[in-house]
Amino acid sequence: MTNKPQVDFEEVVKQSGMPVTAEALRTRFNHIVADEGIITNTSRMSPFWRLITAIVTTPVLWLKDVLVNTVLASMFVATASGEMLRLLAWAVNVTPKPASAALGMIRFYKTDATAVVTVKAGTLIQTERINGVIYVLATLDDFTITADKPAALIPVKASAPGGAYNLAPGYYRILPVAVDGISHAVNEEDWLTTPGADEESDDELRERCRNQFNLVGNYHTDAVYRSMIAGVAGLSIDRVFFKHDAPRGPGTANAYLLLDTGVASDPFVATVNNYITTQGHHGHGDDMQCFPMPETRHALTVTVYVRNLASVSEDARSILKTGVENMIRCAFRENADFTVEKTWPYARFSFSRLGQEIHQAFPLTDSVAFSLPDIVSELSVPRLQSLTVSVTNA
Repeated sequence: MTNKPQVDFEEVVKQSGMPVTAEALRTRFNHIVADEGIITNTSRMSPFWRLITAIVTTPVLWLKDVLVNTVLASMFVATASGEMLRLLAWAVNVTPKPASAALGMIRFYKTDATAVVTVKAGTLIQTERINGVIYVLATLDDFTITADKPAALIPVKASAPGGAYNLAPGYYRILPVAVDGISHAVNEEDWLTTPGADEESDDELRERCRNQFNLVGNYHTDAVYRSMIAGVAGLSIDRVFFKHDAPRGPGTANAYLLLDTGVASDPFVATVNNYITTQGHHGHGDDMQCFPMPETRHALTVTVYVRNLASVSEDARSILKTGVENMIRCAFRENADFTVEKTWPYARFSFSRLGQEIHQAFPLTDSVAFSLPDIVSELSVPRLQSLTVSVTNA
């Protein structure tokens, strides 16, 4: 995606000849008054003249601000925002995507494998606190685990909309209220059937609007498939990647899907493929298939150095260790609770930058050491195989 152009609309207005500051307006007004010769008492000490000047200049400054910040900015997709951007999106047949709640399957394990256990609708399963937030899922309906099964996958829905609930396997494992006959529960691999999504941001909507101008050809280009996939899957335009070199023979191509948080599960990818192929949203003779983004797995050990560690309380050490671990997991797309540079395909993941972000988020940190060098990716996204964080004296 290209960088958004930066235009100084106030400078544009100024170059057109319109005064844009109070001083320039007063100067222009004084020249007009002098040319007309109607008013002679133009002393700065005159209350009458100060009033007249304010009456003239203040509304003009209001109008200038509206022109620069609203009218001109709202004329272009690159600079419009809010409702004005949505109006421009409507003109190219793009509908902003609302926030949606994650849907998935959680495996509940019975205490007695031979018992018949019913898990009631509304049963909660949650995470530990992540950066001050606890994420909660709830079962959708009453579900009975029969005597011949030691465990079962039960449909759940996030308690609120948003992509932050698309957590990696193992995060949801706490039953805040005990369930009779259930020992524990956990989200496994491919637990997410429908990813949650935040309300589409202005930047994401801008990219989809720009992409619309590439759809006018007669052939199903990247732009066409990118538009369809992003619309159905709740993905942003920049998280759909293509492989064109006939992976299954002539006329074939692959699209790889990357979630901002969590992993694109097989059921979710199957839904997208069904939309493209079975429902006929593809070109004549096209063979386009979607897949989860390939992954590379990395075992990472991190040492956090703290000056005068002996003077730091156990609670502060625990908060630091947990916070650093969750922040690193966020960088590797396991949660969405920190503002941190994340791993991407076709990119270099910089551990030095991650170290800077840890320093900014946790001032107690004196230094951070990583066991791995920078990770350079092709058509794959780096994920954590394992993560070990220790806190030691600097």
